[in-house]
Amino acid sequence: MDDWLRFVKSKTGKLGDEFELSDLEPGDALKITTANSEYTLTIVTGRDAILTCPQPGRPAGRVRIMGCTFGHSSSIKPDHLFCGGNLELSYRENGVSMTHRTTAIREILWRRRRAERP
Repeated sequence: MDDWLRFVKSKTGKLGDEFELSDLEPGDALKITTANSEYTLTIVTGRDAILTCPQPGRPAGRVRIMGCTFGHSSSIKPDHLFCGGNLELSYRENGVSMTHRTTAIREILWRRRRAERP
């Protein structure tokens, strides 16, 4: 358990701040760059989004953003994304529930559907 906690603490705040999924609104877009891919998620509602990724073999279409896992473990911080963590998505393919975990997130860009007003 101590090793796991040490790993989490070593990643927190080093590569970027934590992002809360509850801040997202329908129409917002996330561009998530990982070690191997670039994912674009357009929020439909809540944590449901439409995913596009130019790399072959990645899911596409409707997905659910589950949160971030820590390294190669299955421990997840739900409803949060952070640099250094691995994005976890769930989706259905041919009627079967699937899970996709990315390599480590390097950058998270967030574009609001509408501009914030003072």
